[in-house]
Amino acid sequence: MAERHTLSIRDRHGFERTLPINRNVTIGRQSHCDIVLSDSMVSRTHLRMEQVDDRWWVEDLGSSHGTFYKDECITRMVWEPDATLRLADGAYYLTLRAELALGPEVNLNAILQTAHLLSGNVELDELLEQTLERLLNLSNTDRGFIMLPEDGELQIKAQRNIGNEVERDIQLSMSSVRRVFEQAEPVWIQNVASDEKLLAQQSIMDLQIKTIYCLPLVVQGACIGVVYLDSRRLVAQPVDRPTFEAIVSLCAIAIERTRLSEENLHNHVLATVGQVASSIVHDFKNALFVVGGHAQMLQALIQDPKLLHHVEQIHGAVERLTAMTADVLDYAKVREPKRQMVNLPDYFARLVDPLRPRAREFGIDLRCEGGACKASLDPDRFARVVENLLANSLDALQERGHGEVLVRWEGNAGEVRIMVQDNGKGIPKKIQRRIFEPFFTHGKAKGTGLGMATVKKIVDEHGGAIEVQSDEGQGTLVVLTVPDGASRGREDTTDRVKSLEAL
Repeated sequence: MAERHTLSIRDRHGFERTLPINRNVTIGRQSHCDIVLSDSMVSRTHLRMEQVDDRWWVEDLGSSHGTFYKDECITRMVWEPDATLRLADGAYYLTLRAELALGPEVNLNAILQTAHLLSGNVELDELLEQTLERLLNLSNTDRGFIMLPEDGELQIKAQRNIGNEVERDIQLSMSSVRRVFEQAEPVWIQNVASDEKLLAQQSIMDLQIKTIYCLPLVVQGACIGVVYLDSRRLVAQPVDRPTFEAIVSLCAIAIERTRLSEENLHNHVLATVGQVASSIVHDFKNALFVVGGHAQMLQALIQDPKLLHHVEQIHGAVERLTAMTADVLDYAKVREPKRQMVNLPDYFARLVDPLRPRAREFGIDLRCEGGACKASLDPDRFARVVENLLANSLDALQERGHGEVLVRWEGNAGEVRIMVQDNGKGIPKKIQRRIFEPFFTHGKAKGTGLGMATVKKIVDEHGGAIEVQSDEGQGTLVVLTVPDGASRGREDTTDRVKSLEAL
């Protein structure tokens, strides 16, 4: 096996650290050096190390306080393993170390095992968890995150922290992570102590981080995300850096393949909804109309209370099925909102007041909060959004027998934020990313699975956005953002003025 080399650095106070080194290394006080030593006795660029064939050469770069080997000031010499150099009147002692490098079979096995792990047919959430677990094991690090872009921002999609605990307040330098994402260039720091500027960062001091790896997930030249790993201890990797980066590339390909597969499936489902809805649902409604008509006739003729009860059950089932077919037809249609300026306090009062008796029946406090505010909405279409969200919140609290549901709104910089919040049972993390899929249901015995899909569709039709924040056992917050209509009015006025000027 070949040898690989490390550099042991001990300062005048006895603090010692060991760093991996490559073929060319500069050491000095300036930040551009490969190894930064902050003592004022060290020159800005103090010395250079260079590996030629199997030998290391060290050269003093005209430092003010010199580089010494056995009390002799050197300019250039061959540096043998286990030999120690003294820098700047004893400010630092440097010792070259040699150890056996890993064999190629170890790296090859790591790549093959990773490829086998990623070849399975799993959902994206599960794949991200498997990927992170694999990278943590290969890097010997303690904490890791996989971040993917969503709505223009990097979002954490998988995480594992020290002790397998989930951090609520994640301490992480997002500016560094974004730089890795934008430039598609990795950050690879096996020992944070090699850069004293890093040591001064608050998150690194608080967590006592020793090792940081932040690598871009790149597929066909495009960065699709970032993997971040760190550790509170110096790590010895089972594989070398080129092998690890190759494995990260394999992970990126698997993530993108799975994401595209799920996206294609989603688009296929949407197309199928439209086709099936137009060809089947109309015939189904006609059959329901016949059944419902006969049920009404029987209801008028029958006097026996027992038989009348069965007829009422048939009639109720027909009404539920009719409502479900209406949901499917409505979801399949593309509509332009019939906008008008809506006064939100009055609008929400009309929607919420009819639901208060049901809420009180189950011990639920249903409230509205918000000042004077207007928004450009299709009042009938958007009512379905609010009714669906309130129904979900009430269902989440109904079994508990108590709780709170709050509807809030606020205007801000050309848009209106509408929030529906409850303190119910919350939505499991693995379910959250699927709640907008058509026909997807969780924890409900009734319904078509189109409720939240319809909510998102109507919000999208209004040029808005929807965000769901939920933790199991903590409740759910749904935030809707829609234009307030004022900016639209200003744009229309500007267009009319330009037209008049042109005339």
